[in-house]
Amino acid sequence: MIIQWCVKGLALPDDDTAQQILDRRAGIVCNWWMNSPNGAITLQERREKLTLRNLDFHVNHYTGIDPITNEPFCLRTPFISLSAGTIERDTAAKANFLHRARYTALWFATEFGRRDTAYLFTCWVLLGPRPSVEIEGVAEEIRDLNSYRSYSAFQTEGEVAAKVNIPDNQIQGYEVWRWDKRGLRFTRGPIIGNPRFTPPEQLTNVRELI
Repeated sequence: MIIQWCVKGLALPDDDTAQQILDRRAGIVCNWWMNSPNGAITLQERREKLTLRNLDFHVNHYTGIDPITNEPFCLRTPFISLSAGTIERDTAAKANFLHRARYTALWFATEFGRRDTAYLFTCWVLLGPRPSVEIEGVAEEIRDLNSYRSYSAFQTEGEVAAKVNIPDNQIQGYEVWRWDKRGLRFTRGPIIGNPRFTPPEQLTNVRELI
């Protein structure tokens, strides 16, 4: 297993809403859970939602109509898009281009420059060495072309797809960024920490047999 740091960019109405994500201690939840009646989903539903078909819809047809539910898939997706950054290889130019995680997250959090304020949540997730969509606690490394070989126009977003919920104690905190439309640049403001954060380093130790 690999511990991967990621960034989640969220377009939120104000600072109070961002703080509530930490204060309510529920972590970051997927749109499906958020939009479910009374905010309730069952264990059986969770198993049924975590499929390769739904992952493909999440990555490549996010705003498309799901023929099963007849509504935009993004409203009922069980996945949470995170950015970890990636490298794009341009064979014609004989060069590699770096796509940074924060830069990608900032554009999503400002809705591609339409909002003035962005909120970036830094968190860690567990990655498996191979695709494991059915295992809820393991995120999918969509950016890895060795694992996900089908062409995607969005591969350069450096996506890691978490499932259903990112636990509160895996969120280190969030950063507030401002988008200057005139200067066409981002400026970082306050950095808010999560007092309940659990550093991932404690998972790297190996416990031997007793």
